[in-house]
Amino acid sequence: MSKILNTQINGVFNRLEKQELDIQMAAQCLIQAIGGEGYVYVKGYDDLKFYETFITESNEKLESSRLIDSLNNFDEIDTTDRIFLFAPFYNDDVERDVQALIDIDADFVVVCNKPKDREFPDHLFHYINLSTPRPIVYTEDYDKVVSPHPIALNYVYYEIYTQMVEMIRDLDLSY
Repeated sequence: MSKILNTQINGVFNRLEKQELDIQMAAQCLIQAIGGEGYVYVKGYDDLKFYETFITESNEKLESSRLIDSLNNFDEIDTTDRIFLFAPFYNDDVERDVQALIDIDADFVVVCNKPKDREFPDHLFHYINLSTPRPIVYTEDYDKVVSPHPIALNYVYYEIYTQMVEMIRDLDLSY
């Protein structure tokens, strides 16, 4: 089983690595909040909601990050702020928030699996495909287990985080 898990996880990482430019663009979008003295508002959904506190409170948190729940409504977001949304799937809750952010012309990043059954306006924001649409390991009963959404989000987060650290250090050197 461990070889299967290892092979499948490496496949997810390879699919994420192919989105290197999208991840770089997402990092650049989010760092604009830091450079512009705004905030990065963070919101996770469903099985990835737990990651909100890691992004906002850990030793390797995003600079200037806050929970989006700290806002009364999206109208409090200004042009210096950026939003970072992440979910296992593009469901009704994510779609509602995405549309609200589009309506106020906010700059934001979405990380989730691309839906096949609904319209997805990924050209209107920075999008990274989580690349984990289904469980990845077969059991002896031919069931599939292990939905690697947290592992994939962790990879994407650290790609964004390391690029942001590098960009911030470059900005600090230029002053």
